[in-house]
Amino acid sequence: MKGMKKALIGLALGAVAALGVVGFAACGAPTETFEGEYHYANAWGGNDYGVKVAVTVNTETNKITKVEILESEYTQLTPSWVESENEHALAYQNGGEDELLGRYVGLTVDQVKAVANMIDVLENGQPQSNNSDGSVNPDFDADTFLVSGTTTSLLYSGATQSSGRIVLAVNNALKDYTPAAE
Repeated sequence: MKGMKKALIGLALGAVAALGVVGFAACGAPTETFEGEYHYANAWGGNDYGVKVAVTVNTETNKITKVEILESEYTQLTPSWVESENEHALAYQNGGEDELLGRYVGLTVDQVKAVANMIDVLENGQPQSNNSDGSVNPDFDADTFLVSGTTTSLLYSGATQSSGRIVLAVNNALKDYTPAAE
């Protein structure tokens, strides 16, 4: 019994030491966090459509380690879309947004900037997803959000406008970031 107790204590101490090493190594990665936003006037009145984000970058690898949405006064999802219990709105609210933000992790700053440069906006600043006649705009489809050299898309199906605003906000957050020499 004493031997088992000593073994358990040894395992516990070993686990604590291992966690300490992992925690120290994670803390050692040089990161910097940038804030940015993207918004435009709401044609129907009310708060601007938009989003505010914080983007954390590993400054040695130029890779994004985290994207989070910050509290703001902007309208991120059209209230009537949410109230209608639209399947896309419900999925987006119930984990879809977190899943979308997770797609940024591991991407380089340049990869995300390239996606942002592909997004077209209307004169009022709204990311453009359809032509005025309702037909799909070939310059703003699922391929627009595809990260070059990967199978990762920064588009959440059914939340095209929200996806576009997030990409543009992340791009704005990173506008003053100068990548480390590779």
